Amino acid sequence: MNIKLIASDLDGTLLTGKKEITPYTREVLQKTAEQGCMFVPATGRAFSAVPREVLELPGAEYVISSNGAAIYSISQGKRIYRCLLSERSVEAMLALPLSEEIAMEAFLEGVPYSQEEVVADPGHFGATGYGIQYVQRTRKRVKDIRAFVRMHIGELDGLSFISGVPEKLAELRRILERDITDIHLTTSMSHMLEIGHENGGKGNTLVHLLKTLGMSPDEAMAFGDADNDREMLSAVKYGIAMGNAEECCKQAAYAVTLSNGEEGVARAVERYLGWTGDHYHENHKRKNNRIW
Repeated sequence: MNIKLIASDLDGTLLTGKKEITPYTREVLQKTAEQGCMFVPATGRAFSAVPREVLELPGAEYVISSNGAAIYSISQGKRIYRCLLSERSVEAMLALPLSEEIAMEAFLEGVPYSQEEVVADPGHFGATGYGIQYVQRTRKRVKDIRAFVRMHIGELDGLSFISGVPEKLAELRRILERDITDIHLTTSMSHMLEIGHENGGKGNTLVHLLKTLGMSPDEAMAFGDADNDREMLSAVKYGIAMGNAEECCKQAAYAVTLSNGEEGVARAVERYLGWTGDHYHENHKRKNNRIW
């Protein structure tokens, strides 16, 4: 199988529940790199929040970050592609009357910014376990997030709304889908609503990178587990959903592998690149659901 590029989500996919890359997974990616196959982390995280051990993986040169809002070159240490929110859509979101149960985050030049209350108590806004540590470690505190967003209105990678009250987010999502037309709306976690430009998303940005590198979607493999991975899985020939993936991902996928806790990415890569493969089971074949 002529796979030239493997793209993978991080949380719930490549990383274990302890947010680690197992030695076995690293070994498999080393083999793919030796065969000339590129590895591209594709994450909802801002670039500054991507772990160093991910950036140092064999075959990694590019990172798709902020749900497709940007592509970074690791060797150059800079952004080489961006798809920013329009000023019009940001103005419309700033005009929304948000309840106290909903907080806003902003992503600017690869860095996440949150209002002080979120960083002080992430659990109040729905974060749990590792998520609480992650927010407090990666977010820059902003006293007035709305003023910050307005100050950088034409420069934003994306915005997120977070809440520990699912009904509030669901209501907000309906309003956004109804009233703002040039946004890409997705979620990677149940307490987050993530907004980028309508031409963003991991799927469209991965296709852009493939074209830039002179590769076809038929020469790519992608892995994911959440709603924000669904379009990426259907954008390439070999979109693989994790065993722990949401149903929308499994429906969009070419096949289903084991969970992230069972090294599902490495097991699937083994099978498709011709090493071992008895740990893998194929899902139903996709029909005409590609976006490219």
